[in-house]
Amino acid sequence: KVLLDGRGIKVPGFEKGNFVGPTILADVKPNMRCYQEEIFGPVLLTMNVDTMDDAISLINSNPYGNGTAIFTTNGATARRY
Repeated sequence: KVLLDGRGIKVPGFEKGNFVGPTILADVKPNMRCYQEEIFGPVLLTMNVDTMDDAISLINSNPYGNGTAIFTTNGATARRY
């Protein structure tokens, strides 16, 4: 699901510039191409998991797992991640 489509961005004052706008894809699944291949551009993929163990397993199974982040209000969860 595309939450933000960065194609065709126009920056005021720089209409003839070459810009790649940010893109946000939600509800991404591990079998999707956007998750299986490394993306060189301003693209954010969001995924949902049930548990912290599921999240860590998912990240560790992807060769590009070094580009991940977690958003939590729980300090212990953040440290474990």
